[in-house]
Amino acid sequence: MNKTLLVMVIVMLLVAASGIFYQQQSENRQKTELVSLVDQAAQLIEEGGETAFPELRSSSWVHNDSYVFVWRVDGIRVVYPPDPSGEGKNMTDLVDSQGKPIGKLFIQTAENGSGWVNYMWPKPGEKTPSLKITYIKRAQYQNRTYLVGSGVYI
Repeated sequence: MNKTLLVMVIVMLLVAASGIFYQQQSENRQKTELVSLVDQAAQLIEEGGETAFPELRSSSWVHNDSYVFVWRVDGIRVVYPPDPSGEGKNMTDLVDSQGKPIGKLFIQTAENGSGWVNYMWPKPGEKTPSLKITYIKRAQYQNRTYLVGSGVYI
């Protein structure tokens, strides 16, 4: 009886470990895809400035729940595909459901070059916040500095 119980426990641990490994692999793949997407969008902006914005609003830059967004580093949102009426708004004081100052963190991350910001945000159509990770990168065109970002729910 004890041998059977031990084997069952070992099997359960192996199943749990493989699930955790799969989740980490999936998250790493999603992060790699986000970095690539944001790098491509930043390059478009660095090559053409605001002339890149219409393309970044197109459906080719929207992937499931993620999309590329662009702010000026003064906090003004200039590309926001889910709701273009939100463009032109100052997002500096944006906070997540727990009061985390994500607007300021996005700007600081861009000022430092690039990086990740984790926060709690509701998925589209939902009210309960979920963990979202967003990759932010600075892009410069002439005398303008932008932050380019895209996120994914975990």
